Amino acid sequence: MTEDADTTPFEQMRDYLRTIGQGPRAGRDLTREEAAAALGLVLDGEATPAQAGGFLLLQRYKGESVDELLGFVDAYRARASLIRPAVEGLLDIGSPYDGRKKSVVVSPASAIVVAAAGAPVVLHGEKDVGPKHGVPVGDVLESLGLAVDAEPAAVQGAIESHGLGYMRQARFVPAAYAARDLREEVAVRTLFASIEKIANIAAARYSIVGIAHLPYKDKMLAAADANSFERVLVVQGIEGNEDVPTSRPCRAFLRERKPNGSAGKTTELTIDASEYGLEAASKEEMEGGDARHNAEIAESIFAGEKGAYRDLVTLNAAVRLWLAERAPDIAAGLDLARETIDSGAAAEKLEALRTATRA
Repeated sequence: MTEDADTTPFEQMRDYLRTIGQGPRAGRDLTREEAAAALGLVLDGEATPAQAGGFLLLQRYKGESVDELLGFVDAYRARASLIRPAVEGLLDIGSPYDGRKKSVVVSPASAIVVAAAGAPVVLHGEKDVGPKHGVPVGDVLESLGLAVDAEPAAVQGAIESHGLGYMRQARFVPAAYAARDLREEVAVRTLFASIEKIANIAAARYSIVGIAHLPYKDKMLAAADANSFERVLVVQGIEGNEDVPTSRPCRAFLRERKPNGSAGKTTELTIDASEYGLEAASKEEMEGGDARHNAEIAESIFAGEKGAYRDLVTLNAAVRLWLAERAPDIAAGLDLARETIDSGAAAEKLEALRTATRA
């Protein structure tokens, strides 16, 4: 669409809706620039509520193209407080903001192990996000006594000082946070669920994200690859999230950018906990609970408790350490994760993060 300088936001949004809403024959995907402009109208409150809701639903049922995903990320980042921690090899954990309802939340405990092993980590999310309204990673971190409502400068400092930080959307992308009521009214997952995971507002080098539907992996890999991540792992994990299960083999897809910065190749792998002699978590052990329940699991592991929960956390820490190039393979990552827990380093890291929060 060619925009006229005199065209109002209302008319611009009408044109974008016509472009994507006329079906496969008469309609087309938006260009990257158009997608950025369209989502910008939504985030800035210049589209009417009906237009904004219609846009999200049309994109949901049409399916976003890679260029559209990149344009949406552009709009999101343009309204974000970007940080660039002075650390080597930051790992971004792309957990869904609407959380988890049916199973345990593994990423917070695994992230602490990874940070204690020397690989810096950033997590991000928001409270009580629909449509799922599950337990997000931030709520578990909060139950562990960590800061989850810090300003961007403080989060950057935490990553630099302690190797772990949490970015709350309300602090980092308030324009997206303001759209929570709209998302609630739409009632299904929208484009926000994808772009929040790959926006890379902390300039991370590595990323792990989860998907529920395998056909979507190619779009996510391509969009993440184009968004400055050097190594991205897309996992068909627990509840479609980024956590690798021990109860079944898990398909994953690694995308690595070439040294010259051009798009890299994708390698498919199967992560099977049984190959490493790990105990499979039972159906009862995998059942979800509130944030405190998930925090208590982490605390018990760091206190030395063995069993299925520990194996679940160490496997996910191992995958992350391998992804962040702190271990040559997952087996070596498991050795490093176990050593980090057994030495007390993970418990010490948790206490250091709590102390920093209280300071």
